[in-house]
Amino acid sequence: MEKKARLQGIENNRKITKKTDSEFLYALQSGLLLALKERGRLDEMQFRHAERACIKQLQKTRESV
Repeated sequence: MEKKARLQGIENNRKITKKTDSEFLYALQSGLLLALKERGRLDEMQFRHAERACIKQLQKTRESV
């Protein structure tokens, strides 16, 4: 018998925004960039450029709060 995952419910459902969840969005974006690099979709230079952009975005969001 094949096992399948399924969503049972959602707790604390709310909209995710840069203002309220900047750390989460940074971690998500960084993880995606790393996965793309590991799969050969981004080279080292592209990865570093995108990572710097994410860091700038996080810093900008922190400053505006």
